[in-house]
Amino acid sequence: MFPDHDVFTAPDFSDVKFEKSNAAVYFHEDFLAHKTGDHPEHPRRLVIMRNATLDNPVNENLDWPSPELCDEADVLRCHTGSHYENVRKSCEAAAEAPGGLVRLDPDTVVSEMSFIAARRAVGACCQAVDRVVSGKNRIAWCLVRPPGHHATPERSMGFCLFNNAACAAEYARAVHKLERVMIIDHDLHHGNGTQDIFYNVPNVLYTSIHQSYHFPGTGYIDEIGSGKGRGYTVNFPVLAGSGDNEFALYFREVVAPIADQFKPQLMIVSIGFDAHSADHLGFLKVSTEMFKRISLQLRAMAVQMDIGLIYTLEGGYSLEASAEAFVECLVASITDRFDAGELPQPNRPSQGAIATLDHLRQAHKGIWEL
Repeated sequence: MFPDHDVFTAPDFSDVKFEKSNAAVYFHEDFLAHKTGDHPEHPRRLVIMRNATLDNPVNENLDWPSPELCDEADVLRCHTGSHYENVRKSCEAAAEAPGGLVRLDPDTVVSEMSFIAARRAVGACCQAVDRVVSGKNRIAWCLVRPPGHHATPERSMGFCLFNNAACAAEYARAVHKLERVMIIDHDLHHGNGTQDIFYNVPNVLYTSIHQSYHFPGTGYIDEIGSGKGRGYTVNFPVLAGSGDNEFALYFREVVAPIADQFKPQLMIVSIGFDAHSADHLGFLKVSTEMFKRISLQLRAMAVQMDIGLIYTLEGGYSLEASAEAFVECLVASITDRFDAGELPQPNRPSQGAIATLDHLRQAHKGIWEL
C-alpha cells in the first residue's frame, strides 16, 4: 500500500524570490570536431541543442563566451599524467588510423581533434566556475562534448575522456579556494568516474540518481565514500521503468535536505537527457516537464544559498527530446517567475523507490538528517 503523503517533506523555498538574469552558455566548434563515426555520442547532439537554443526567445538572455583550452594542470588535478598522455597520443595516432578513429575501449572512440575538444570541454567548465564565482553570471551551461562523468583518474570509458565536472570542482577548490562543492548527477548512468575521484574527499559531495543494474555497474546505495569522504557520496539507484515520481522523490527527499546541511558554495550539475522517456539507450521514463521542474528546484536552491550553478552536459541521445528538454531547462534556470507548485512533486513513487529511500537513510544514518 502506498504510504501517506505526509511521509514526504517538501523543501521550504518560501523565502525564494527569482530575478530575471542572464546565463552564460559555453559552446565551441571544436566540440563538433570530436569525431566518433557510427556512434550514439556524435556531433549532431550538440548541433541540434545549440540551434534549438538560438531559435528560442531565451537566447535574448544568454551570453555566449568562447571557451579556451584548459591548462594541463586543470586536468591533472583529477587525472594521472599517464592517462592524459594516453589520450593525447591516441588522438595523434588517429590521424593515421583506418577511418581516422582509435578505440580507447569498446565504447570510447577518439579522432585527431578529440584531445583538443576534451581540453576545451574542461576549459569551458573551469571558465564557467570563474564566471559564476565572480558574479558575472550566476548560472552557466556548458554545452560540451566529449562528456565526462565516466572518466576515472586513470582511464577513459563510457564515451568520456576527461571528467569535466570533477575538473571544474577541483578548479574551484584550487583557484577560488572554495571549501564545499556539490555535484548533482542525473544522467541515466552512474558517474563512476566522478565518484572515484572524490570517494575519499569530504569537500566535494557527489550525489547521483541513475538506472540500477545498468552500465557501468556502480552506484549502489552502500557506496557512501570512505575515510574522510564517508557520507559524501550519495547514490539513489532506480529500477528500469522509473520516471517522474522517482526523480521527484530523489530531488525532494535527498538532494534538497543534503544541500541544506552541506551548504555548498557552488553546485555543479552533470545533466544527462538519456533518462528521458524518448531515449533508447536506457529504460527510464523522465518527461521534459520533470526535467524543467528539476531545473526550477536547482535554481531555487542556488538562489536560496546565494551560490553559482553550473550545468555540464553528459548524455542524451534522442536528438529531438534532448534539444527540447535542454531548452526547457535553460528557460527554467533563468526565469523570474517562481511558483512552488511547479517544483518536483512525488505523487506516487514506486514501492521500490520508497524502499531505496529507506535504505539510503539507513546507510547515511548519523551523517545526514533525511
